[in-house]
Amino acid sequence: MISKKGKRRMEYNGAVYYWFVRKNREGVPRIHILSEDKKVNLEFPLFDSEVSTTRQEIGRLLKQQIHPDDPGEPAP
Repeated sequence: MISKKGKRRMEYNGAVYYWFVRKNREGVPRIHILSEDKKVNLEFPLFDSEVSTTRQEIGRLLKQQIHPDDPGEPAP
């Protein structure tokens, strides 16, 4: 179990993830994504510090790491 204080909750493919943005030792903002069971612990650079990070962006990052070969939704 992880501390949920200051983290946003998101479900992806039936699993629960928590994400937050924090600065590293050099003062650079990084996106952190943790699974509820602590098996997934990802860290990414913040794309633009002037723009809010969205759930869609977190979902894209999770898809990229968990299902890198999945091309996405088929075109109609």
